[in-house]
Amino acid sequence: MRSYEETLRVWRVFESFVEENKVRQLGLANCYDQKTFMRLYEDSHIKPKVLQNRFYSQSGFDSELRDLCDAYGVTYQSFWTLSANREAIKSREWKAMALNKNLTPQTLMYAYMMSLGHTPLSGTTDVTHMKEDVDIMMRFQNGEEVLSKDDVETLSSLLGVQE
Repeated sequence: MRSYEETLRVWRVFESFVEENKVRQLGLANCYDQKTFMRLYEDSHIKPKVLQNRFYSQSGFDSELRDLCDAYGVTYQSFWTLSANREAIKSREWKAMALNKNLTPQTLMYAYMMSLGHTPLSGTTDVTHMKEDVDIMMRFQNGEEVLSKDDVETLSSLLGVQE
């Protein structure tokens, strides 16, 4: 939207869809400004349940926004998670940890995101990759601790994520 006022006007229309039971929840995408997110969250009657953003270095990996999502109970969904982080995923250290965990480098990235409490979105059309993605998700849903705190810190360092 061109202005915050226009964005809020559109949000009010979306809120009416929830009130009319046309949709269950609302979310935002491509919102990389913490002040804008906080303002919309505070001004909205029906709060966003999801923030869907690229997870990449140019946005500082959304560190502040992800903290804000956690504080507000908003699910952070990452997209472009693999494509934007190819160098880290191709690194020797990343591949070694993936092998040690019986994962692919890609599913290790998804395990990393889920260990942080986030939901990585997979855009694959490859059936094998889909199965691998579902497998790692199921391991988390079944309560398996796939990564230790030290593993998460190591992966954060490899990515350049400042937590």
